[in-house]
Amino acid sequence: MMRMRFGVNLRSATSAAEFAADVRRVDELGFDILAVPDHLGTPSPFPLLAAAATVSPRLRLRPYVLNAAFHGGGTRTAALLARDVATVDALSDGRVEVGIGTGWAPAEFRAAGIERRPFAARLADLERLVVDLRARLADPDHSPRSLQTPVPIMVGAMSAEGLRIAAEHADIVAFSGLRSVPGTNGAQLTFVSSADTAARVADVRAARGDRPCRFDHLVQMIDLDPDPRAAATRVAAEMPGLTADDLLDTPFALFAPTAEAAAEELLRRQQVYGFDDVVTHHANLEEMGQIIAAYDRLVPR
Repeated sequence: MMRMRFGVNLRSATSAAEFAADVRRVDELGFDILAVPDHLGTPSPFPLLAAAATVSPRLRLRPYVLNAAFHGGGTRTAALLARDVATVDALSDGRVEVGIGTGWAPAEFRAAGIERRPFAARLADLERLVVDLRARLADPDHSPRSLQTPVPIMVGAMSAEGLRIAAEHADIVAFSGLRSVPGTNGAQLTFVSSADTAARVADVRAARGDRPCRFDHLVQMIDLDPDPRAAATRVAAEMPGLTADDLLDTPFALFAPTAEAAAEELLRRQQVYGFDDVVTHHANLEEMGQIIAAYDRLVPR
């Protein structure tokens, strides 16, 4: 098995000083990947990643994940996205990984004035964008030039159709861990079970064949509590439609009594599902830092 990499999806900072402090803390805690979201109402991802590159000379840098409709989907081309990617890759000495997905939040499409096309059409847009972006970045005449050859492309998905695109085209397959609640048109999401995750992983492995890639997964919540079931019960009480058993079962939440137990659980998930990259949200930064330290004791660098 590969050594696991740990990442955090950084929240929006209110000043340059706060952002720099956040990046330094991510570095100090031993994370490998600094990610930023792509949502309207938050800062633009590529300027943030360029700024992070000046603070940390080590961290890998990811948009996590770009909404394809905002960055070349539909009738537009990937030319501007390729320019942004290549620029930040050069400024960071070759540390960019490009995460892309279909986008899901209906309100964001409305705010952007972009039609939220049916899911099948958004999937086709995503696939075209990934193929076009890779071709542009691989073109020796592309200007500006990226330093990495190739720049790793990550596709984030959980549907069978989205993961088919990831399996075919991505260097990193990112399992988002959430699915749309039927009848909500993507407005409400819920966790994917362990059984469904195993089935999706098997499908990706079958489609991928013997071509190597990394598997990434997003741990949406972390709770280190001496009584994990009691903690899951408290959280589930605030999440309609979910039970403590759901939260303890899904590979996209992490309830454990100690950081050591959490690290062991992540190792188990790597063995079962093949997850090589573990990313979480900024709210879980310090807890994941404890887990990284425990993991380093189990798997020395």
